[in-house]
Amino acid sequence: MAAVPGSLFRRVLFWAHLGCGITAGFFILVMSVSGVLLTYESQMVEAAARRNLVASPGSAMPLDADRIAGFARAALPKDARASLVFEANAAAPVAVTRVGESTLLLDPFDGSVIEDASIGRREFFRVVENWHRWLGGNSQGTGAKLIDYSNLLFLFLVVSGIYIWLPQVWRWRNLRGLMLFQKSYVNAKVRDFNWHHVFSFWMLLPLFVISLSGVVMSFAWANRLVYAAYGEAVPERGGQQGGGTGGAGGAAPVGATRGDVSERASLESLRQAAMAQTPDWNKMTIPLIVRGERVGITAELKTSERRPPRQTVTLSTVDASVIRVQAPQQNAQTPGQRARSWMRFAHTGEQYGIIGQTIAGIASLAACFLVYTGLALAWRRLIRPLFRNATPA
Repeated sequence: MAAVPGSLFRRVLFWAHLGCGITAGFFILVMSVSGVLLTYESQMVEAAARRNLVASPGSAMPLDADRIAGFARAALPKDARASLVFEANAAAPVAVTRVGESTLLLDPFDGSVIEDASIGRREFFRVVENWHRWLGGNSQGTGAKLIDYSNLLFLFLVVSGIYIWLPQVWRWRNLRGLMLFQKSYVNAKVRDFNWHHVFSFWMLLPLFVISLSGVVMSFAWANRLVYAAYGEAVPERGGQQGGGTGGAGGAAPVGATRGDVSERASLESLRQAAMAQTPDWNKMTIPLIVRGERVGITAELKTSERRPPRQTVTLSTVDASVIRVQAPQQNAQTPGQRARSWMRFAHTGEQYGIIGQTIAGIASLAACFLVYTGLALAWRRLIRPLFRNATPA
């Protein structure tokens, strides 16, 4: 009797599901294990960074921006391109950031270099994230491509698993074996079958969101689809950013003279002018060396949201007068940008706070069991029979 189209489709989908699982199983396991380790990364790094707070020596006041800049220049190579990051908390160290290099912390009261108490934890999570995204390599390496395509196969496994999970007979006895753990199992095969279906049922939605957002972050075509859904083009990166140097290159830095260029506004006066425009600031980034006739200072605003909004104040380097105040970036986002931002933070669960992070971590742990049980079932179905057939009668 010829097979009905429904059962034929189910068999084809099952074997495609099995083949993709075997092909990408190891790489999905790497992403899942590293995903579990990254669950509370932000909280753990923040807890370690609190040890960097500096106690105020008596009634001493924090140094102004110009004196801090002097200590920063002394600690860095000449003409190094760097930025000073001030925090509203006066006890917090001033961070000296350089692109592609580790951050230097300065005591806000005496300008001395502080050893970062969170550096070990940051390095640990950097290595874990490197494996999670690029298989221990770099963004252009073979490992990164294997992770990207494995994530795409993982999305197919989640979607195809929905159909395969559906019982052919809708009775509670059948559903119970697919939704709930059993008290005892006849053998390991029955146990793995039950675990595979139970984990996939309860973690279906989180795993779908994690894998889908991972695909969007991995592939340019998927990223374009997100913006295209809202009738938008992908925004171009680059261009002049707040906090960078302004004006023509080669102009004298703030506070210096060169030829017929008169004395400029001090860094502290620029900082005070930016603070006046952003009274609810939490962090403020100022370039260490400012060139040209204007400068952009970026303020990170206080908020309870997962990603603080940023606001850029453009000032004149001559007299620190305000040229332009940009609206907070988060408020200026288009629907496509908001959807893309949602994808980014839904992937880690941070979109919904610590509860979302916990669910994402549990889903990643469930994915570890799905890989194990799936490969164990595939071993029994495909490999073990080969050994049986090779055994002499």
